[in-house]
Amino acid sequence: MGVGRVHRLLRLITVLQRDEPNTTAGLLKELGVSRRTFFRDLSLLQEAGVPYRHDRAQGYHIDKSFFLPPINLTVPETLGLMLLGKSAATQRGRPMAAPALSAIYKLIATIPDPIREACSDLMANVSVATDPTPASDLETRCHTVLQRAIDQGTACRIVYQSPVQDDGLHAILCPYLLHYVNRAWYVLGYTDVHDEVRMLKLVRFIEIEPTDEPFDKPENFRIEDKLGSAWRLIPEGQEHKVVLEFSKKVATNVSEVLWHRSQQHNFLDDGRCRMTFTIDGLGEIAWWICGYGDQVVVVKPPELRDRVEKMLRSALKKYESGEALEVVTMGKQPKSKMKTDDAHT
Repeated sequence: MGVGRVHRLLRLITVLQRDEPNTTAGLLKELGVSRRTFFRDLSLLQEAGVPYRHDRAQGYHIDKSFFLPPINLTVPETLGLMLLGKSAATQRGRPMAAPALSAIYKLIATIPDPIREACSDLMANVSVATDPTPASDLETRCHTVLQRAIDQGTACRIVYQSPVQDDGLHAILCPYLLHYVNRAWYVLGYTDVHDEVRMLKLVRFIEIEPTDEPFDKPENFRIEDKLGSAWRLIPEGQEHKVVLEFSKKVATNVSEVLWHRSQQHNFLDDGRCRMTFTIDGLGEIAWWICGYGDQVVVVKPPELRDRVEKMLRSALKKYESGEALEVVTMGKQPKSKMKTDDAHT
């Protein structure tokens, strides 16, 4: 069930619990829905066990005695909720984080005092690090518009700042789904400019305007079908078997994380860790490998080894030439000439 429908049903419940007459015509006008949608929502309420009644004088009503059943949470469930609350509190600026935090607090408030106080004491010794968040509320505003458009199946007019284009991209976007990865929100959808499904980063939207133009989302659309076996977000159309050897210094740390679903690893006699992946595209993983500097060696494929070597040599050249020191002294960052895909983070 879409978020928009959930909101509509909650509003319907609120309206039907008041003392005023609720005629069909009045409700259609107040709720801003069609007759068909209204009766479909009533059927959903009935299926969910929400009792409503109808009479000629007062119209539709829900008895005020109706309330949701109490929730009996166990101690582990309470601790889990509190941990989620701490995590959400560090991400208040993210889309849906503030509503999630409010809901968590409301659930925690229903827990008996002794259990809640005991769990609070335990959680006082738990710390959650704050992840980087966008500098503005642009991501949240775009998320709200896109969420509504996805729920209603309507397109949006957008202006998007692609990192590979100087001018903003003007397009009609038919949004299919929202995706959170690498500390950022993305939308997957069809654009008329690209004539294909693209992944766009929400913080790069310059303008977004909802329209009433409907679109048909492909049946059984899945994000897995779009991303395939990409390292993160950008499939390049060719799979590669990647073999890496990490030094003993970082072997344990790198092996403790599942970086990709195809990952396999084994430790060598000297303490090094050999990791293998089967991934679509080499661009994204090359950047990740460079992050480990001299603690990793690319065994294969040769083209990935060459790419990483060139990137590291280029970095070394900047230091040898004094360019890196000049940048630090001037307090500026040079403009990168490397082209990246729209979805690159």
